[in-house]
Amino acid sequence: MRRRAWLAVALVAGALVRAVLLPSPGSPDVPDWKIWSFAASTDATSLYGVGGHPPERRLMHWQGETATTDYPPIALYELAVVGRAYAAIDPTFEPSTRLTVFVKLPGLVAEIAFVVFLLTWGRRRFGETAAAWGAVAFWLNPAILVDGAALGYLDAQMAVPAAMAVMLAAAGEATLAGALIAVAILTKAQAIFAAPAVFVALIWLRWSPGPSGPGNQQPPLGLKAQGSTGTTTGGRVLQVVRFAAGGLAVTAASVLPIVLRGAWANMVQALGRLGTHDMVSGQALNVWWIVTWIARSIDSLDMGWRRAFTEPVRILAISRFVEVGYPNPRPIGIVLVAAAILWACWRMRRATSPAAWALTGGWCAYAYAMLGAQVHENHFYLAVPLLIAAAAIDARLRAVSIAISLMVAFNLYVFYGFGTSWSPAIDRAWTGVDVTVIAAAINVALFAWLTRCLVRTPSP
Repeated sequence: MRRRAWLAVALVAGALVRAVLLPSPGSPDVPDWKIWSFAASTDATSLYGVGGHPPERRLMHWQGETATTDYPPIALYELAVVGRAYAAIDPTFEPSTRLTVFVKLPGLVAEIAFVVFLLTWGRRRFGETAAAWGAVAFWLNPAILVDGAALGYLDAQMAVPAAMAVMLAAAGEATLAGALIAVAILTKAQAIFAAPAVFVALIWLRWSPGPSGPGNQQPPLGLKAQGSTGTTTGGRVLQVVRFAAGGLAVTAASVLPIVLRGAWANMVQALGRLGTHDMVSGQALNVWWIVTWIARSIDSLDMGWRRAFTEPVRILAISRFVEVGYPNPRPIGIVLVAAAILWACWRMRRATSPAAWALTGGWCAYAYAMLGAQVHENHFYLAVPLLIAAAAIDARLRAVSIAISLMVAFNLYVFYGFGTSWSPAIDRAWTGVDVTVIAAAINVALFAWLTRCLVRTPSP
């Protein structure tokens, strides 16, 4: 009873914090979400443009502002629901704090869904204590609060189904896992970096859960369950078929309306722009942010060593980086991320608990954010719910999951505070060298710590 009382207090506290943060104007991307929701409120299948040779790239208009989109269709459908709901209240679609809250609501719904998932399905499989810890650690997580309620990014709608997909795959729920990872990828493309963990967990499933019940705990990370058996070849094929069926059903339901509208080529063109952003690191405190600092400092040595290396770091364009003689970071990042994910999935193919697979998915997501070029400050978010899920099951992962959550929150806050009207109370010059460079170095150490946790599992 005492545990449940504390759980209720934590859930209420998280709700109150969200109530305070939701009216914040959010990040500079929120005005785009408003434009998309306005355009989608009348026709959600034409936001990419319709037809044309070459395919039209639609320029959306609202309140004197313009925007294009390069997001997958489910994100746009969610904003279409928001737009229609807001238009029912305000047919003129005037800008307001209420509209800001509305465009943040899909993320809030996703956060609530994950808490409910942990407290129901998670409780039955992992026990009440693990489920409650995971729900509270997620609901009160500073990275979740800053990214969603404060800054209004669309990450929760992508990361929550991806985290659910990994856990369901580790439990053998192939069809639902396929459907959820498709929802995640068709909401934001970053979810693709968790997809290998979903697929490999499914085909190498070794956990035999036994009778359900709140007292049944999964074995800790790396420990094989008694009575567990490897998946047969026939069973693997059947799991893959079910996984594909779930994914294809979601894909068809979301893409077919666009195809029927004649906007398939327009969507392909729009999504193709995701890989063309001209930046070495988009304010992500990762390896490439440190490279950006070094490159800019060397380029500014004519101002003197001290000033060159203590100037605030700004985003560096890839085109400029290559122009001054450095190699293109885009293909380097792609190779590093692909190699890292392949290594992790191969090493973890003999994993025997859902904690290990949630850790693998979180590690893959973090590896992308740390090693990939063109990564933005909010792209670390995908790792957070996965690592929280892993830490809920295996207490040995709680320290690293909390440390990474704090770093993700700091990465978001140091650039945008709690929104455009709530600027950060941190002076990046306090530490001499830009504090974001120091934080990026700490983040590299956190990634090494997380990698050490990964290699604690039995080797093949």
